[in-house]
Amino acid sequence: MSLTSRDLPPFRRVASDMSLRPFFLACAALALAPFAPAAAAPLPPIGGAGGGLAILRPCAAAQLKAAIASDTSAMMHRELVVTLTNTGSTGCAIDGFPAVRLLDELDHPRISAESFSRAPKFFVLSPGQSAAFGLRIATGDGTTTFLTVPTLAVIPPGDLKPLRLRVALPAAPTLDVTAVLPNTDFK
Repeated sequence: MSLTSRDLPPFRRVASDMSLRPFFLACAALALAPFAPAAAAPLPPIGGAGGGLAILRPCAAAQLKAAIASDTSAMMHRELVVTLTNTGSTGCAIDGFPAVRLLDELDHPRISAESFSRAPKFFVLSPGQSAAFGLRIATGDGTTTFLTVPTLAVIPPGDLKPLRLRVALPAAPTLDVTAVLPNTDFK
């Protein structure tokens, strides 16, 4: 009389099937070896040293200086033009919209909804060059005067650290922010 796997107790069946698993895995690995992807090429060095390509980094708040270039008001709105000047020693990339926060006396952000206008444009900001964006904020709605806050925090696109500007602004419920553009393109 011969025994088959059906005649074995269940725990013995599993053990006998599992003993073949390493064999099948080894066969599959050998069969797929010619199709394995080649090792990825190393990334180029940062800064271009050694003849490699330079990687252009987004402009960090640490290498930018923010300033208010103009501040006008009309018909219950204020419009500001804020410049960002590259004070670093290397060029950096800007593309997108800044995050803008209105901060009260305790540096707590006041709730504001941001709306965005003007299409963003990728460009390089060389050392000493400036870029600009616009900010439009309501000063009231005709019957209500908004609370005034002393600080405008600007977070450059691609960064998390704010640049702080001391300027008294109304804590309006909405802000309209334009994309950061080269100074020559901003009107």
